[in-house]
Amino acid sequence: MTRLHTAISTDPLSLDDAHAFVADPAAGASVTFTGVVRDHAIDDAEHGDGSGERRAVTGLDYEAYESAAEQRLAELAAQVAERWPDLCAAWAVHRTGSLAIGDTAVVVAVSSPHRDTAFEAGRHFIDTLKATVPIWKKEHWADGGYHWPGTD
Repeated sequence: MTRLHTAISTDPLSLDDAHAFVADPAAGASVTFTGVVRDHAIDDAEHGDGSGERRAVTGLDYEAYESAAEQRLAELAAQVAERWPDLCAAWAVHRTGSLAIGDTAVVVAVSSPHRDTAFEAGRHFIDTLKATVPIWKKEHWADGGYHWPGTD
C-alpha cells in the first residue's frame, strides 16, 4: 500500500520532509519536483508557444479554495497510487500566500522500486495538480501591474 501525504500550507515548504516521507527500503528511485517562484513570466496568450512578451515579476500570491483544494489533492494522490500500484510513497504540498522570488511554491515527490515508474508518476502528479487543483496564482509585475494567469 502506498503511503500518501498531501496538504495546502501557508508555511515555507521543506524538501527534507518530502524526502524523508518518500524514503523506503523498497524504493530504488525517488523523484522530486520543486516549483520555485521565478523572476519573470511569459505572456503567451497570443501564441501559446513561449514566444510571448517577457515580463519582470517581483513576487506571486497563491490563493486556494482550501477545502476543495485539499480534497482534490488527496483524491489526486489516491489516483496516482492506483495508477502506479508499486509506488512506495507519494507527497504533494502546495503553498498559499505571498511568495518572493526563489520561494518554493509546490513540492511533489514519489518513490518506487524503479525509476521509470517514479518519473512517470511524478510528472503525472505535478501536471495534473497544476491543471485540476483549485489554486490560483497572481503575478506581481515590476512595472506595478499584476495578472492572474489563466483568466485571459
